[in-house]
Amino acid sequence: MKRVLAAVLVAATVAATPLSLHPAASAARLSAFSDLTDPTTAEAAEFLRLMGVVNGVPGGSYNPSGTLSRAEFCKMSVSALNRAEEEPAQRGRTIYLDVGPSHWARGYINLASTITLGAGSDGKGGTALVAGLGDGTFRPDRPITYGEAVTILCRVLGYGVSDVATGGAWYDGYLSAAASVGLTDGLTLSGTDVINRGQAAVLFYNLYFSKSKGSDKTYLVAQGGSEVEGGVVLSTDATADDGSTGAVSTTKSTYKTDRVFDPAIEGQEGKLLLDADGKLLAFQPKKGTSQRAANIQSTEATYLTISGGEKLDVEPTTVVYQNGEAKTWKDVYLNLSPSTSVTFHYGANGKLAYLFFPSESADGPDTMVLRTAPGTGTNPFSAMTGSGNYTMFKNGVAATASDLRQYDVATFDSATRLIQVSDLKLTGAYENVSPSPSSPITITVMGHTFPVLSSARNDLSSFKIGDRITLLLTADNRVAGVVPANTVRGEALGVASVSSDGQATVKLIQGGLTVSGSVSKSTVSQYHNQLVTVTSGSTGTLSLSVVSGSNAKGALDVAARKLGDKPVADNVAVYDRVKDGAVVAVKYSDLTAPSIPPSKISFVSYDYAGRVRYLVLNDATGDAYTYGYFSYTRAEENEEGDVVRPAQLCVRMADSKGAETRSAQGGFLGTVRSDAAGGVAYAADGRISATVLLQSLPGIKRSAFDPEAMTVTVAGVAYPISEQVQCYNKATKTWFTPGKEGMESARAYSDNLTLYYDRTPENGGKIRLIVVD
Repeated sequence: MKRVLAAVLVAATVAATPLSLHPAASAARLSAFSDLTDPTTAEAAEFLRLMGVVNGVPGGSYNPSGTLSRAEFCKMSVSALNRAEEEPAQRGRTIYLDVGPSHWARGYINLASTITLGAGSDGKGGTALVAGLGDGTFRPDRPITYGEAVTILCRVLGYGVSDVATGGAWYDGYLSAAASVGLTDGLTLSGTDVINRGQAAVLFYNLYFSKSKGSDKTYLVAQGGSEVEGGVVLSTDATADDGSTGAVSTTKSTYKTDRVFDPAIEGQEGKLLLDADGKLLAFQPKKGTSQRAANIQSTEATYLTISGGEKLDVEPTTVVYQNGEAKTWKDVYLNLSPSTSVTFHYGANGKLAYLFFPSESADGPDTMVLRTAPGTGTNPFSAMTGSGNYTMFKNGVAATASDLRQYDVATFDSATRLIQVSDLKLTGAYENVSPSPSSPITITVMGHTFPVLSSARNDLSSFKIGDRITLLLTADNRVAGVVPANTVRGEALGVASVSSDGQATVKLIQGGLTVSGSVSKSTVSQYHNQLVTVTSGSTGTLSLSVVSGSNAKGALDVAARKLGDKPVADNVAVYDRVKDGAVVAVKYSDLTAPSIPPSKISFVSYDYAGRVRYLVLNDATGDAYTYGYFSYTRAEENEEGDVVRPAQLCVRMADSKGAETRSAQGGFLGTVRSDAAGGVAYAADGRISATVLLQSLPGIKRSAFDPEAMTVTVAGVAYPISEQVQCYNKATKTWFTPGKEGMESARAYSDNLTLYYDRTPENGGKIRLIVVD
């Protein structure tokens, strides 16, 4: 029966790049003693400190390699029995010739010699806790041996001379009994070896989780403590019911504690060890579980993609712990930003049990701004991690020291051992601050209010309202630093939405935040639904610039992830549009054509490492169209032949709940047949700029589908199925919900389906409409 110390915080992970391995918690966080480097010893010593068994040595140290005298071990044993208060009454008598009135441990040695343990119900047959050497002495200052130490703690558990077998040495029976109850787990010493203070800590720790003779309770429980299944740890820095801080909260309850727990246990499920007052002493992880820490790249309803491109399946009903609350995957996946850290927790059966999102730290040394150019080959952010391994990402992509640049911002999560580096900079007018310029907690720039970290508060003292500044932002959009706009300029990219009165919002690609302000009314059609760079020159305004210029040096090889000779970044953001129409976000994994020529690439931009970071395509995917059934109204003319109402076109389709809706009406210079299957693409100003007539594949059986791969094979050709595929039931004249769910409902309803696609797969086409005939 192997004892699992709380220091061993995380079970072995399923190793896979770019997932990070959780190391054991650092001893510095586990113990109040400053000189403990071994996590097992540190956890044991901290547990014993809370139980009142050890105090350490002067100066806040424990001295784990030092020896323990017989007198010191007596004191520890008496304290473990919760009988130390009886010690003063034993100081006035002499039992041993060499333990006189001046010896500091006289009371403890005398008390230990009078305590009898393991007696029967008649009070007979017990064994004294300690005994002298037979010559009237005790040798209190002699280092205690392993055999003596184990014998004393066996007696604490109630095992006397009559309960142990004889052996070649007097202590052999005790060593055998101790091993059978787990008292000596983790220790390999012979009986005559001198035990050091670190080994003694492990021995005493084991004592509390061994069962006394004839009892089914551990010694901890027998002494008034308790072992409870505490659920999942949500926070190691929670607030208790009485308002005190430093408590530990779990899915079961919140527990006060007198120790500091490593944040690495957050998200773990396990057992809580409580003292007689209900205070938390230690945490033991559930056996057989494993964890994987990952960095999110993108999310969908049934899976997520992590940095490196690996897809991990997640059922919609999977439990998710986020910000101290239990939710489900289907509740959160749409609102998760790229670069978010998540830990997958697997049960003993190897199946995914739940996901845990570390809480955002409020502030502190876990955030750092690289204010000077980094040196060659060194990682200045490693100073945040203390000792141990870590994994670093920059903008959601695995990174090394060579990827760091001046003004990068890093945050370190001790639970996942991840350094998240962000180079997001936002340049704009300093609009507002709260509660005051001298004590900024939040700052408003471009209509967005940002939390201000302590590392940026001194920076802000140099600026006044109205100044143009550049915010240096963390991956979760907190302000870690502020510099003048002329020192470094941030031109963030995003998709603009501009109303007719000139009010604009821009959803940034990196960081996922939205900024707002006014632009000239004359530029509304120029910016609306376009990919733009955004800055701000004055309070309440935005300066937008539509991105342009392909810079594409060759074709895009989709499978090889190369544009010409340039690699495509894992976190590449891809958009498609028809002519000068509205941009539509496209996942790189949805690019079905094996190659996209330069003529189909409108814009490309590269990141700090020369990788393709942003792509705007020109009708390369078909995803910029809205699909369904055409609804066409011819133009109307008056008697003089003047057009009084232009031709109007839209498509009938299903909304997200499966109810019929129509796309926006738009003028169109051409003719299409109403109720034909097709799609429309809209220009930035809402006009229809292009249409596509879908081609049919009739008589398709449900067996032709591969729902997991989202493909259907017809005449040997595998057609990708759009994740937003529209699904219609002609028999009932109703729509199914779009996507995979609707597709499965259509397949279940009929084994005779007509499929509609926009173009062949080699040209980027997909199945856009599924019809039950």
